[in-house]
Amino acid sequence: MSYRAQSIAVILGLLFLGLMASSSEGFVSPLQDRPAPELASTTWINSDPLKLQDLRGKVVLLEFWTYG
Repeated sequence: MSYRAQSIAVILGLLFLGLMASSSEGFVSPLQDRPAPELASTTWINSDPLKLQDLRGKVVLLEFWTYG
């Protein structure tokens, strides 16, 4: 693909993303407006196990990682 064709593709892609972001509908997740499932982890570090109800109204940072 030529440089000009790549440039046009990037510009059109950015234009499309801009239109999607500015539209009132945009992308709507099927999980939106539904309650979060309870946390299923049985291993807690530096804390007793918590429930989502205990965290309501608080700022929560969830960190997910994997070894591999």
